[in-house]
Amino acid sequence: MNAEFIQNLPTAEQAIARLRELGMPKRNNELWSFFPVAKIPTPEFMGTNFAASPATSPAAPTAATATTAAPANQETDFAALLPIANNARPMIREIVAGAAEMAMLKCNNDFGHTVLDIGKGAKVSLEILDNKVTHDIAAERFDINVGENADVEIFFANPACDLPLRFRHFNIHEAAGSTVRFSSICKDTAIGRVSIECHLKGEGANFDYRSLHVLDGEASQHSRLTIYHEAPRTTSTQLARNLLSGSARVSYDGSVIVGYDCTGVNSSQLVNTILMSEDASVSVKPVLKIYHDDVECTHGNTVGELDAEQMFYLVSRGIPKKAAQEMLMRSFAQETFLPLPDSPAKKRLMAELGVR
Repeated sequence: MNAEFIQNLPTAEQAIARLRELGMPKRNNELWSFFPVAKIPTPEFMGTNFAASPATSPAAPTAATATTAAPANQETDFAALLPIANNARPMIREIVAGAAEMAMLKCNNDFGHTVLDIGKGAKVSLEILDNKVTHDIAAERFDINVGENADVEIFFANPACDLPLRFRHFNIHEAAGSTVRFSSICKDTAIGRVSIECHLKGEGANFDYRSLHVLDGEASQHSRLTIYHEAPRTTSTQLARNLLSGSARVSYDGSVIVGYDCTGVNSSQLVNTILMSEDASVSVKPVLKIYHDDVECTHGNTVGELDAEQMFYLVSRGIPKKAAQEMLMRSFAQETFLPLPDSPAKKRLMAELGVR
């Protein structure tokens, strides 16, 4: 067990103190630019006299940064501290070096905290299941330390959930040669936010992120990613796709930070959105902070409707318009996960999209 990683996790008292320093999230805080912060209920322990949440930017990392979780007094994300401040009892588990393991993780309470220490060379598949007990707010935190050359997939593809407000925060630290693939399908109907901080701390570490939102009605879903390249020749990929109908809203806030002396870094970010109605909307904010010259970092964003020529081709061959729309939407969704290696994650995600 990585004792340093465990010891640096904040206690409930430290989390409460830090939350009081930060205050409730405000729209002028760049971590919460697109989120409907007025919907977040004020926790009892905040009281009535707390500071306004400051707008903060991540500091530039260095290759020598220690492999630890962020100390409580440095944490800037309200959602990362909320489960701990609410006395979520941590579920701490070690996966030993070289192990091959599949697991399902499910939080049985409003607030959950999972700590995983994954050993060198382990191969791990983690599916995250929903807690469907409906309360005003639910928040989960996952602290995951990934050893050298380990291969880890983290995924969820749960049925639509109508929890009024849900947060999920992931704090991931990767050692040299490790790979983490994070994949998700979201069809939730209310308000949610997934935030990820990934620290690529060893040479050759790789982080691959793929998400798909299929939303309708008044759904409001938000993603916040910060990827720290803290070692040479690390790679990261972000691919987010959205299919939005009704008045659904999605935001994607992705930051890539390349530290000093981190040569040979390769990072890409791409967000593709198809709007199926005039009232649906998407907000995208890519951020690149690069402190070294020998890197390759790209970002892109596309927003549009279903391809008119493809629709015409299908309809002209006798396929009803609605069926043609469904075919194109399904193809758009499936392409998100096709590059994944054959694994439990890919099988589960593709099955959710109708591929058996």
